[in-house]
Amino acid sequence: MVYDLVVLGDLVADLVVPIERLPLEANNHGWAEGIFVEPGGAGNVLVAARRLNLCVAALGHVGADRYGQEMLDALDAQGVSLNETAILPERATVLCMVLADTLGQHVYLGIKDDLGLWPFPAHWRDVIAASRALYTDGYTLRDILAPDDVFAAFAAARAAGVPSFFDPGPSVEFIPRETVVRALGASDVLLLTEPEAAWLVGEQDREATARALLALGATTVVLKLGANGCLVANQTETIHVPAFPVEVVDTVGAGDSFAPAFIAGWIRGGDLRACATLGNAMGALAVTQRGAGARIPPRERLLDMLKDRPEALALTG
Repeated sequence: MVYDLVVLGDLVADLVVPIERLPLEANNHGWAEGIFVEPGGAGNVLVAARRLNLCVAALGHVGADRYGQEMLDALDAQGVSLNETAILPERATVLCMVLADTLGQHVYLGIKDDLGLWPFPAHWRDVIAASRALYTDGYTLRDILAPDDVFAAFAAARAAGVPSFFDPGPSVEFIPRETVVRALGASDVLLLTEPEAAWLVGEQDREATARALLALGATTVVLKLGANGCLVANQTETIHVPAFPVEVVDTVGAGDSFAPAFIAGWIRGGDLRACATLGNAMGALAVTQRGAGARIPPRERLLDMLKDRPEALALTG
């Protein structure tokens, strides 16, 4: 089967606990609105991709436990292909406790077993080579797969002419710099935030930051700026695309939602501005709802947001 997008690694079950205010203080009592389980990490990317009518597959792992099954059920209900997903009875599904408050602040607490890295099935290379795009992130490179397996995935994509997209995320600070730089050269599009970029190339103005990242090996850089939209650069142009004004409820999953929308625009032939506009719209849509995963608002709201942006609307599929 040919997938529009395959997402490598980082299948995490988010245990989301909405609270009133962060930070929490020792010895004080507070209330949470409840607790619910949602696909997190790569799950956010996969669900957001389905809002764009992309045919997507999860190249990841879960344990044979309650949380893994709940996440798989949620992804299946969204139309995500789980044909390539591995269920390992001896492993525990990676969890992330997410404390999110009413000001849009959040704290992540990862929970994983002590059995080390996860395997990379050999047939995944063939799946990647037959797809239209590959996405992976720094958490996968740091804690899920052996770096050589991630680079084998990049190599399979490049050999087949499949564009690859890499988002180092906050894990960038915990990955050897030479490994991150190698990932920049092995992938085609780098997506990251300003703090992540500053760790790689130091504090500079945004255009200088983009140029410095391009010099490290990236062919296209997408600098995510939150409420300020994004800056996109390659060797021939640098553009700033403003954000969509929305009321922010919860920023969990915003970057994960941006990425598949940008990718959808890319593989559907959009120019950089249209791709970035679509990414900004999807990221903005995600922050209007408490929690991410299957709680990302429906496609109809995305189309309404883009009704005056025909160049991006045409890329929604």
